[in-house]
Amino acid sequence: MKLIEILLIIVAFFIGLEFLIHICSKNRYELKYSSQKRKIEIYPTDKSHPITR
Repeated sequence: MKLIEILLIIVAFFIGLEFLIHICSKNRYELKYSSQKRKIEIYPTDKSHPITR
């Protein structure tokens, strides 16, 4: 039972992270993660350079 709870927490974490990345890319924001400080920065993209998709 403990294993199922841990797996559900991990799955919920990655779904939340994926949702955050999706919203940021939709609204033209960039996401930066630095591992040594464990810090996440979200800032607007440079709008002078259009993104080709």
